Amino acid sequence: MNSIDLILLNFNEVRRRSIKVWTSIPQEKLKWKPDDEAMTCIEMIRHVLESEHYYHLAIQNQGSLAVFDSPFEKQPFS
Repeated sequence: MNSIDLILLNFNEVRRRSIKVWTSIPQEKLKWKPDDEAMTCIEMIRHVLESEHYYHLAIQNQGSLAVFDSPFEKQPFS
């Protein structure tokens, strides 16, 4: 297994574990936040997915993006 295969395997494993954690959060706790300045659980999940999408596009672009339109921004939290 080469280094690229190991990186992809790690990404897939992190995603798999993240989904397990996210789906185990009870519905009534998705809007919970530890303090007034923190993100809610659902906002943090969206932030992680949005960041992952941004980095995927940056890799495809071979560098930072001049403009980033999030596909999640206009979606309702669910």
